[in-house]
Amino acid sequence: MTDATAPDPSLPPGLAVVVPAFQEAATIAALVARLRAALPGIVPLVVDDGSTDGTGAIAAAAGADLIASPANEGKGAALRRGMRAALDRGAGFVATLDGDGQHQPEDLPRLAALARADRIVIGSRRNAQGQPAARRRANRVADFWISWAAGHHVADSQSGLRIYPRAALGDLGRYEGRARRFSFESEILIDAARAGITTVAADIPALYAGTLRRPSHFRPVADIAGIVMMVAGKLLARGMDPAGLVRSLAPSRPTEKETKP
Repeated sequence: MTDATAPDPSLPPGLAVVVPAFQEAATIAALVARLRAALPGIVPLVVDDGSTDGTGAIAAAAGADLIASPANEGKGAALRRGMRAALDRGAGFVATLDGDGQHQPEDLPRLAALARADRIVIGSRRNAQGQPAARRRANRVADFWISWAAGHHVADSQSGLRIYPRAALGDLGRYEGRARRFSFESEILIDAARAGITTVAADIPALYAGTLRRPSHFRPVADIAGIVMMVAGKLLARGMDPAGLVRSLAPSRPTEKETKP
């Protein structure tokens, strides 16, 4: 997953980048170009999730490695498809970001500086301005429940800009047949935390107005309801885990403002 350019030695070894994309013809070429400029030596892996607008061909022409799904399977399924491909190629860490332009590839090196084998790094819009009010409220609801089930505070659990260590992706098969849309990104945070892999955050801007070129695929009510139901099932299985609730209300984990251990 690298090109002839030498990888940046400041990046974690074996870093791969996965971009799930559905109907992103308007943004994918520029995103791929910016990724390759921000992360020299790394060729992004774009998973075209059954687009009908030429997204896959545009991504490949821009210099991405392409995986094409035969039909639209949902963001969770597309992410898992890309993660498996990255792991098969020897990735030690997998960065993810959305294909719609709401994440800045230039922020990935800051997230990468926090990457470790026992933590997931999330680009958090928690302190940013510009997020639509309905989305912000929905995300706060999801953050509360996911933090409770994870047993520690998770900032911006719905952000798709992340870096996962290989250890967090070792059992992707458990999500097959479900977690096809957005619940996968929530559930994996909980499962990773219960395996000793915590989540930390790095602040990023909230890019919506003037950036998104199509309506969001995220449904604030339906998708958050699905996430809450998934989390409730995990909590019920643990007797509602009151100790996890207490821990989740503790101060946030370290961000890039603190010294990396």
